[in-house]
Amino acid sequence: MKTKQILAIIILFVALQSCKKTDTTPQINPHADAWGDVILKKMNMNGNIKYQLIFFADGEGIAASGNTVTGPDGSVYDLHDIPWMPGNKQTGAGNPSGTKPPAGVYTFRLKFQDGSTAETKDTLETTELDVPAITNLTYDQNTQTIHVEWTPVPNPDLYCVKITELDMANTKPFFKKGKLPVNANALDIRIDGGNGWLRPTSELQSGTDYYVVVAAKKVEQGKPVEGNSKNFQTSSCTKRTFTYQ
Repeated sequence: MKTKQILAIIILFVALQSCKKTDTTPQINPHADAWGDVILKKMNMNGNIKYQLIFFADGEGIAASGNTVTGPDGSVYDLHDIPWMPGNKQTGAGNPSGTKPPAGVYTFRLKFQDGSTAETKDTLETTELDVPAITNLTYDQNTQTIHVEWTPVPNPDLYCVKITELDMANTKPFFKKGKLPVNANALDIRIDGGNGWLRPTSELQSGTDYYVVVAAKKVEQGKPVEGNSKNFQTSSCTKRTFTYQ
């Protein structure tokens, strides 16, 4: 083989190797939008304070099952689909307890419909709020108006008021005002299907009891106060029943 041919082959080989070494094309993470959120729920249950962990997770194409959360103490919690929310959003919860769950990093391990997985983390801080007490709840059948009053608590970011079924787990609230100001201490709710109603009022059953829930909430440090079910640090809530007629 002639010297010029050998030299050309060597140059070509070096050029190919150089291309391999300098290929810095960024790898795209198909699930960079995946997120997980842990919230400390504090409740007044028959005069006793109980704590419960609440989890939310989401991401484009998240699988409807097989998703978990691991707490800083090694406890593992299963997530499941939220039937009434689009996009296979996931939720889960710990058991109510008189003992406050551990603060620290909670690790979400998520599966996706394309077979890939993602891991995301959220930190639960020690922050908690007092539980607002409902001081007055009246239901006027003639005007179809519910009036609720509560005692303010120190340092909330917002208040939230809902109407739910008594068995509220995995059910869509009938009514929700998710971002009442920090100086709010009362709300009138018209049972008219207007602003704040998430379900038709025709689904309310005459003679049936429902909850009015009042919650004081605080968002994670540095997060905007938006009222969405994401980036909350803690939610302290109380509830009372009324009978719809």
